[in-house]
Amino acid sequence: MLTREQTTSVLLRHQLALTAFIASVARSYHLAEDVFQEVCMNAIGQQDNFESEQHLLNWARLHGRHRAIDVLRARDGKFDGLSDEVLDQLGTAFETNRLANYSEKHDALRECIQSLTPNNYEILRLRYFEGRPSSTIAKLLDRKLETVYQSIARIHKSLGDCISNRLLEIESQ
Repeated sequence: MLTREQTTSVLLRHQLALTAFIASVARSYHLAEDVFQEVCMNAIGQQDNFESEQHLLNWARLHGRHRAIDVLRARDGKFDGLSDEVLDQLGTAFETNRLANYSEKHDALRECIQSLTPNNYEILRLRYFEGRPSSTIAKLLDRKLETVYQSIARIHKSLGDCISNRLLEIESQ
């Protein structure tokens, strides 16, 4: 059985992957973060039930999926998300890839985001952390819509290149 500390450590180590999986169900990063926190609280409250890290991660993924769907149904009266079949496939992909070193990827992403200019960080924050559409970002920043589209494309390329370079540096060490 996992201890409270082990349970916490496993969940925090896999926070990015679990939150991403929950976000694929919830279609909202903020809701996914809330659900992830709830999953953590529930897991820590019943850590004696988990026989292994694998057992905990399977439970957390399934519990997060169901909780996100419940929240959406309570809020919207329905769930118009991905089908159960697609969610099952995502769960399988999550399981298959869970052994990848997410902490290295997470660290690389964090470092690369920190290297963005304040302007690019603000666009990234508005688009992906607040979920605002590009048209709203253009209005908020008093820019043309096409300029915002181009900025987002450049940010994607910049982050992709930066993360690739950081991961290559890690591999070469």
